[in-house]
Amino acid sequence: MKQIFFAMKKIIIGFILLFVGISSYSQTRINERDTWLLSVGVNTVANFGTQNPFEDLSENSTRFAFRQPIAIAIERQWTKFLHIEQDISFNGFKESEFIDNGTPDKDLFYFSTNTTLKYYFGSHIFKELEWLDLYGGFGLGLFNIEEINTSINGSLGMMFWVSETVAIRLQGVGKFATTSDRRQYDNNHYQFMLQAVIRI
Repeated sequence: MKQIFFAMKKIIIGFILLFVGISSYSQTRINERDTWLLSVGVNTVANFGTQNPFEDLSENSTRFAFRQPIAIAIERQWTKFLHIEQDISFNGFKESEFIDNGTPDKDLFYFSTNTTLKYYFGSHIFKELEWLDLYGGFGLGLFNIEEINTSINGSLGMMFWVSETVAIRLQGVGKFATTSDRRQYDNNHYQFMLQAVIRI
């Protein structure tokens, strides 16, 4: 699992370097035209019982779930800077691997769907970087590891546009479960996504 985590980190760094290198092909931000966005990619779930997702990564790197790590989302522009998104994602935890409050005696399947209101603020900070979008989001979610639970979510993300219709998105989401005190595994956790984005 540690190898997968570090491989994903190398891929992300590679994407960033690639898009910085091709930024001379200045693309159009999504907040400058009415649009739908379809995102497809992978995700990893961090459920190791800390408030800081980057705390003691060397010890917790094996607790990042990466099984059937599919993440799909559809997003609609609402105003120039506000968008609304509906996503669905899948993942899983292996039997006998410690996660948060215990060690499961069977493989656990992760399912999540979220509704998120996003605010795109990149043009306020980097006006000249037409190929870069930055955003923050707030929303509600439903997820299941062993039992169904709901969550209040906060997210941060960025998109690197490589053409008028295609981008790469990196996103992190903190999910704060509404009934975490009564769940062994279905409680607060983090989810990170790497996705291809298509303007449709």
